[in-house]
Amino acid sequence: MVRIGLFGGVTATVGGETVDVGPAKCQTVLAVLALSAGSVVPVPRLVELVWGDDPPRTAEKTVQSYVVRLRKALGPDSIVRTGAGYRLAVAADAVDVARFRRRLDVGDVQAALAEWTGTPLAGLDAHALTPMVDGLVEQWLGAVEADLERRVGTDVQAAVGPLTELTACHPLREGLWALLMTALYRVGRQADALAAYQKARRHLVEELGIEPGPRLRDLESLILGHDERLRGSGHRVLPLGDGAGNLPVRLGRLIGRDEDLGVVAGVLAESPVVTLVGPGGIGKTRLALAAAQMSGAAAWLVELADIASPGDVPRVVADTLEVEESSGRTLTQSIVVALRSRAALLVLDNCEHVIDGAAELAHAVAERCPSVRVLATSREPLGIGGEQLVEVAPLDPAGPGAELFNERARAVSLTFDPQAHRDDVEEICRRLDGVPLAIELAAARTRSLAPPDLVARLGAPLRLLTGGRRTSAERHRTLRATIDWSYDLLTRPQQVLFQRLSIFAGPFDLAAAGSVAAGADIDDLLGDLVDKSMLVAESGPFGRRFRLLESIRELAAEHLAEEGQTGLIAERHARWCRDSVADIHRLLVGPAEIEGVARLGQLWPNLRAAFDRACAAGDREAADALVRPVAAEVNLRKQSEISDWAERILAITPADDEEQIVYWLAWAAYRAMQSGDHDGYERLVRRHGRPDHPLIRYTRAYLYEDGEAQRESAAEAVAWLRRIGEDHAAALTEIAGVASGLLSVGRFEELDGFVPALVDRYRVQGPPTFLCLSLAMLGYSALLQGDADRADRFFDESASVAVPHRTVSVGKPMEARSAFRRGDRPGAFRILRSYVEELLETDYTDVARIAAVEFVNMMAAIGRLRDAARVLDYLATTGDFGALALRTLVADAAGQIAAGVVQPGQKFDARQALEYMRDVLAALR
Repeated sequence: MVRIGLFGGVTATVGGETVDVGPAKCQTVLAVLALSAGSVVPVPRLVELVWGDDPPRTAEKTVQSYVVRLRKALGPDSIVRTGAGYRLAVAADAVDVARFRRRLDVGDVQAALAEWTGTPLAGLDAHALTPMVDGLVEQWLGAVEADLERRVGTDVQAAVGPLTELTACHPLREGLWALLMTALYRVGRQADALAAYQKARRHLVEELGIEPGPRLRDLESLILGHDERLRGSGHRVLPLGDGAGNLPVRLGRLIGRDEDLGVVAGVLAESPVVTLVGPGGIGKTRLALAAAQMSGAAAWLVELADIASPGDVPRVVADTLEVEESSGRTLTQSIVVALRSRAALLVLDNCEHVIDGAAELAHAVAERCPSVRVLATSREPLGIGGEQLVEVAPLDPAGPGAELFNERARAVSLTFDPQAHRDDVEEICRRLDGVPLAIELAAARTRSLAPPDLVARLGAPLRLLTGGRRTSAERHRTLRATIDWSYDLLTRPQQVLFQRLSIFAGPFDLAAAGSVAAGADIDDLLGDLVDKSMLVAESGPFGRRFRLLESIRELAAEHLAEEGQTGLIAERHARWCRDSVADIHRLLVGPAEIEGVARLGQLWPNLRAAFDRACAAGDREAADALVRPVAAEVNLRKQSEISDWAERILAITPADDEEQIVYWLAWAAYRAMQSGDHDGYERLVRRHGRPDHPLIRYTRAYLYEDGEAQRESAAEAVAWLRRIGEDHAAALTEIAGVASGLLSVGRFEELDGFVPALVDRYRVQGPPTFLCLSLAMLGYSALLQGDADRADRFFDESASVAVPHRTVSVGKPMEARSAFRRGDRPGAFRILRSYVEELLETDYTDVARIAAVEFVNMMAAIGRLRDAARVLDYLATTGDFGALALRTLVADAAGQIAAGVVQPGQKFDARQALEYMRDVLAALR
């Protein structure tokens, strides 16, 4: 078996025996092939990476001789000639760098670090490979930081030495300094921790001319104040990029922006809001992602390109961060609460078309979240206080511009020779004013047009083509002209398909494209558009997907409108969305529920766009058809945007359509439940009427946690839903209404007779979430009746059911209870804390009472009666379930608290109770 090592130098073994891989240049050839193992590397690219800009005339023959030598050492089939390039044909795990990257990708930091045995390609003089080496070193340092962060929490004394060495070797990495300061403080060396801050500051000021970032400054303040949070073993002072945020794992090489990255890093350290400004296609997004990756912070990318209204900005941000509206707060306020105690970087991408909404959100975060930075990309400033602008300039045509063209051209044409076309390439880049997107579009044409032909096409008439943009900058019009030029080079069938694809607001698959193309043979046409860089193809969990870059989509939409086709294509898009939602509904109600939830997540941007168009047209039937099949997700997965949509449907529904009004009034209630705005829901019911309808009576009982009223009204509500054909909503109401109502009022015999039939049904038919919830109901019934063993069996089976992402767990509190009963108190605290953190993170505060029961019992059992009393006081406010729990599940703990005459103190709402439980559990070991 062949094994290739690149860490600590280039080595190879065959069958466990080390083999000779030749002189330095031969080793470089092997390194290039190994870094791209499984992919073809064109010979010109090999020559460039081995010899740089001044290769010998015999370079290609020399490469061939090196390959022959390597085949003798590694085996005749180890390197395969494919077209005009070579491919290293070895097992996926044969290269140590590949193993290192794969283990990082799956989050196995320690296994990745075990692969690292020294600087990659040590001893080789291969300057062209420096960016790859630097990238690997950056990944390694991120992994080291993550591992040391863990060690600071578990064995702080042992972490001090490695951190001292690493900060000396990498004095500009603030993450390492933060960990060293924390470690020194925890071992009782406060003075040394403060001295470390001053040393870090000196390096940053002297070498970069910038002050330490907010995280180091905040950490210094915590140390000076002897803040107790610094003593917790799990305290994360500086969230690390590895394993935090949602940035792509690999961003590819950023060309010509090293100086810009330094500028962005400097202003991020000084300003709460930084906006990268420039015309479309200039590379703002790519620069922002690279800067975010290098920042070392937990960075979250928020894509705004798919929305049309400034008012939708908080919703997209909340969806990205998985934040829901909480009691008494707007969505923006809920986002601020979720971020207030975090150190993070929020990247708002493509703000220009929703500038007011983006500015308002950025201002709220900057004003109230001192450890959060906002990095925005836009064609114009946000216009808020404290904003720092960084103008993203074009690339130098003779340097990075030509380099970008050559790299993209090599990707589409194996025969492209940069040396032979150097002058033409520079001329193309000059004519395109160094705009990266324009350069990439031009480079994509090298498959069919040689650079001299491209120069001829980029003539004076092109500059006469201007777009209706907000800026009149010449380079902006040049970009528009370049896109128009690429459009003009398409055949008429390609143009027609390109126009029609602009109707999609997010990714789409082949079938979706066919639905708007209406009979056209699109397989080859889609491939043509991908080849010409007019369409992006990417892999997804359900196969290949496509999307248009926003600036290109805008142009396609303009051409569609010019031909008077927008309305027709929008109708086809809406029909596709309705069909897709119907298919997803069939998955959601059966055993394939997990797939249904995943497909709904992919469809959401297009579903939102189709729904917006239907509401704008006042077409309530179309709006209803788009949302009704997935309405239950507002309850099951907290898709609270559905409640917003319910209110919008109500606004265009005639007053005499009772069925429609009642149905959507019920789903509108869930937003009121999450936000605690009961008065707002009552106003909505009064506005539309029908307060005495069975479904509305049930919904209000559910909202007010009135178990008796819920039980009494739920059966009628279920019957009405079944009469109108809403079986899924009826089934949900059976669990959340009938069964839950019986449980809340203690009618266990009826519940135990009713729910087993549901379990049998959902075990066979699905969906898994209903099976999970039904089993949990039986578990709580057994628990409340004192049969702990039977309860454990139900809870264990419930926990074993695989449910979709964002479905709140009902088994973890019972898992914590079981661990506590076995005597594993640290394990019980850890499990319950994890559950509480999950509820806080996803804002499932309405089930805080379940965690509260276990917390009260655990705290009373270990003598922490004051902590138990404070949460017991909250539990008493949670309706019939709370009253029942006080009489049964926490009766002994309540007796201990009463006997000890413990005063509960401040009243908690659900979120405050969860935060209190989290903090107490975090302090326990």
